[in-house]
Amino acid sequence: MKKQLLTLALIIGASSAINAQEKQTALEALDSIKYVRSSLTMVLIENDDLGKDKDLVINSYLSNAFPDKYNEHKISDKVFDPKKMTLETKDYLNAGFYVDTLKSPKDFLMANRKPFNPIRYVVADSSRAVQEPSKEEITNIYIQKYIIEKKLANQIASTWFNRKPDGSVDLELVNKLTQLSLQEKEKDEAKTGSLGKDLPIDSATIKAIRNTYTVFNRLNFFANEPAARIVRDLAKEEAVKNIKIPATLEKVNKGLDAVYEKTKEGYTVVCNSYLYQFVYNKDIADKSNKYFFGNAVDRLKAWDTTNLFKMNFVGKTKTVSIVTFKIGEKRTEAEIIELQVKRTMDKALAKLQKEYVQFRTLSEVFGEDPVTSAIGLKEGLEHGQTFEVLSFEKNIWKSIGKVTVDKKHPIWDNTQGAEAEVDEKGAPKLVNQYSTFKGGKDVKKQHFIRLIK
Repeated sequence: MKKQLLTLALIIGASSAINAQEKQTALEALDSIKYVRSSLTMVLIENDDLGKDKDLVINSYLSNAFPDKYNEHKISDKVFDPKKMTLETKDYLNAGFYVDTLKSPKDFLMANRKPFNPIRYVVADSSRAVQEPSKEEITNIYIQKYIIEKKLANQIASTWFNRKPDGSVDLELVNKLTQLSLQEKEKDEAKTGSLGKDLPIDSATIKAIRNTYTVFNRLNFFANEPAARIVRDLAKEEAVKNIKIPATLEKVNKGLDAVYEKTKEGYTVVCNSYLYQFVYNKDIADKSNKYFFGNAVDRLKAWDTTNLFKMNFVGKTKTVSIVTFKIGEKRTEAEIIELQVKRTMDKALAKLQKEYVQFRTLSEVFGEDPVTSAIGLKEGLEHGQTFEVLSFEKNIWKSIGKVTVDKKHPIWDNTQGAEAEVDEKGAPKLVNQYSTFKGGKDVKKQHFIRLIK
């Protein structure tokens, strides 16, 4: 009997939304979706750069809705504070620092080309030194130490294997994923087959499990007002030097004050996002079968001591988000921060998807001729971007063409807190909740698109 345990539908995300409740488990969440998406955990790195309203930022982050194109893979923490950790030399060495000693003039010359990486001399005559990590790299060293100390990879494996408090494991989650992807006739065969006796180790299952990610976000909050004030004051100084007519100068100053009032509210946020992926392959699957699913093992001790599971650093991105308000518009500090956090998280995920192919999601085709899909600015959509069109046929994804974001049509603004468009009377306009693409004459509803570039 040919077992098609999992298909690529387990590997790539689709567009069906899941509104998971806080107490909903991974197994319960699967009941409400049509396709199984990538699994994701998001962790906020607590730091002093969150600003004077640090608690408001953290609360806004924790209350923000989980991204609807991923399955939530819960771990013990949603926030961690590096101040509670102490970096040791071994942590720097594990991250690849202090391995190479600078000795020759060429070594020092190359090191000085990295302006954000200071040099630390290791001998009194300054003839030998090591390159220190930058601030962003130090953050990543803290993350790697956190991953090890918290056994993050073990937590993820525990969820996949539905681990119980007594250390016992089962395949309930994996089997549920399997049943979602099998053809109807295969489901009947699976009931009498060997499905569920051992951990499946076929390539599709392995790809599905390793398609589990953790994103660590470090936010730096900067109030807009100081920067807006500096820009206004400098502009006024230049105006005084160059404009000799009092009436004209007064008009220019009023305009500068108006711009200042518009831009002083809110915050600018810099977000560094670090993407990690769960490591899983055939060798790990084989060892998991023998070690955790056998009867001759102290399971509690096994989970506490194993180093079988690991996380791999994929890469990082940096995004900048700015929230400003119309003159006269009033929002509380909490509302401003909440909106800023929402927009920043959307932008950070969109940037990661652009930079790293394996992290990209699928979106379902909404309409035909022209092709439309319910994605927009929230997903980082830009005019001219190219998307691959995919069709799911006989448990296989097939590429059937390409489409591009149509420059003749506006991109749907589906960002959180987006302002509604109004007509000349101030009444809300009816806005299409999708974006339009050109090309793809054979594209049909229920096909999917995925960003290429």
